[in-house]
Amino acid sequence: MANKKLIVSDIDGTLLRSDKTISEKTRHKIFDLIEQGHLFAIATGRMHNAGRIVTMDLDYDGFLISCNGAVVKHLKTGEVIQAIEIPKALVKEVVSICHKYDAYFHLYDSDMIYSEKNMNLAHKYAEGMKKLPNAYHFKVAFHSDLMPLVDDVTVYKIGLWSEKPEIFETIMSEIKKIEGLETCKSLETSFDVMAKGVTKATGIEAIRAHYDIPLEDVLAFGDNENDMDMIQYAGVGVAMSNATAELKAVANYIAKSNDEDGLRLALEDLIG
Repeated sequence: MANKKLIVSDIDGTLLRSDKTISEKTRHKIFDLIEQGHLFAIATGRMHNAGRIVTMDLDYDGFLISCNGAVVKHLKTGEVIQAIEIPKALVKEVVSICHKYDAYFHLYDSDMIYSEKNMNLAHKYAEGMKKLPNAYHFKVAFHSDLMPLVDDVTVYKIGLWSEKPEIFETIMSEIKKIEGLETCKSLETSFDVMAKGVTKATGIEAIRAHYDIPLEDVLAFGDNENDMDMIQYAGVGVAMSNATAELKAVANYIAKSNDEDGLRLALEDLIG
């Protein structure tokens, strides 16, 4: 067999097609590579239990990188090889800024979402729970004021959302001035906050070191700004053809789009 590879894929716009499904051919390709001894992991901005929903369709034996790299946890055994929380004082600073602008935000633990407003992602997940098997349920908790809760919960990621670009830019610029935080846009209307140094790349590094895999044998696939660090970090960074121009500019390889089996075709080309 060729050298053991570590294959890491983003979810939305990469592994999933636009209709939020994984193609049969892609699924078979991933399982074939796992059978050959290669390693596969998903890297997502979602928290661990929300990322696990994807594994209903792709029940692989391996790690899930969640909260943009803050948490790395094995899907089958529950083994945690990385968990980097945001210091509570910094969480409070971000919450304070969100309150100042009355902006929507949510706090991520590995298995719980906390929100002050029943809207956007928190509402979507709360409603979505009703359609999922019990094994994939997680809690969405609504509180009128999350500030007092910060001392009692672990926060791995803070997600912000706004449809007002000018307010959003102001909030982002204020948060970026806070020392000790890592920030990135995940969509035009959403913005993620983690502890300093936390990216999907640090999540991959935790797995790579765990299995002692050379960096040149790491392949990472993505489509958006929060994939930038892992695409630049990997031995082979792959951007989908539907990726942002910025991501394509730093990638080693451009795959076909997520709706054209781009992930599978690239794996066949790069690994065989």
